[in-house]
This record gives sequence, structure tokens and C-alpha cells, in this order.
Amino acid sequence: MHWFMILLIGIAASIDNFAVGMSYGIQGKKITWIANLFMATVALITSLATIIAGSLLGFSIPEFFANMMSGAIILGIGLWTFAGAFRHRDKPSKTIPQADQIDRDQNNLISFNETFWLSFALSFNAMGTAFGAGIGGLNPAGVALTVGTLSFFSIEAGQRVGLKRLRSRIGRMSEYAASLLLIFIGIYTLFTS
Repeated sequence: MHWFMILLIGIAASIDNFAVGMSYGIQGKKITWIANLFMATVALITSLATIIAGSLLGFSIPEFFANMMSGAIILGIGLWTFAGAFRHRDKPSKTIPQADQIDRDQNNLISFNETFWLSFALSFNAMGTAFGAGIGGLNPAGVALTVGTLSFFSIEAGQRVGLKRLRSRIGRMSEYAASLLLIFIGIYTLFTS
């Protein structure tokens, strides 16, 4: 069951990445393979660091309280994200830089040196959830590898969809989908503690 939860956390952390890839693709911006690999590596490292921090806290308190705290943190992040998405549903994201801000040389190719800030903006999606997963005792390497791998593939898949001009509502709905998944994970963790 832990691997299923790890997969759900990876998916929740990567839904926004898919939407970003699609949005950039629709605008004709191509994220290079190396740039995408860098972003996935940053997601992996930040997730690993925060899940280890959560694990350290989780080891210092009784397992029941650690699981309750883990579920409450993940549920809280899900509720906060859902409320924020609802409040700002008609406005572009302020945390994710727009494609024209990232593509500084305006050549429609997002290269390695242009992805630094985007990498960290996308990684922040997973940090709180990874911390909560660490408190709950999930495997740090498993969570980090899942987040990093799904980050890479979700950006690539979103970009391919966007470059083909297949417009959909996933861009606007990604925050809702990710937050509902986190709410489910949080509630599940609370009730199985």
C-alpha cells in the first residue's frame, strides 16, 4: 500500500508540471531534453531533502501521532491549494513563471540556463507533501524518485500535447485535480493511522 501512496504523491506533484508543459507547448515553446532533466533533478533533490526532514521529525514522535500529523499536513496542503485555485481561478499563476518570462532570448527554445527559476517553482509543488510523507514514514528514495521521474515525463507529455495544439481544460483544472488528490491522500492517511 505504501507504493500506491508514493505513486499518488508523485502524480499529485506532477499534475501542474503537465499543465506547464502543455501551456508552454501551446505557445510554441520547446523545453529541451537537458532542461527537462534539470527540472526533474531539482524536483528529485528538493523532494528528497524535505522527505528526509519529515522523516527525522517522524522518528522522534510516536508512530500514531506521526501518521496523524502526516495526514493532517497533506490534507491541509490539499485544502489550501483547492481554496487558492478557486479564489484565483480567472488569473494566471503567480508562482509559475509565464513562458515569455522564461524564454529570455525569445527563440522558442527553453534551454538549460533558462529553467533555473522554473525548476524551483515547480519543485515547491512537492515540498510540503514530501515533508508530510516523510513524517508518515514513506520511503524517501521511493518518493523522490517517483516525483523526479513523473516530473520529467509529465512535462514532456504536456509539451507534446501543447505543441500539437490540443487545447483542453487541464491547464486550469490541474490545481483542482492535484488538490483533490492530496485531500484524498490526507484523509486516507488520517483514517488508516
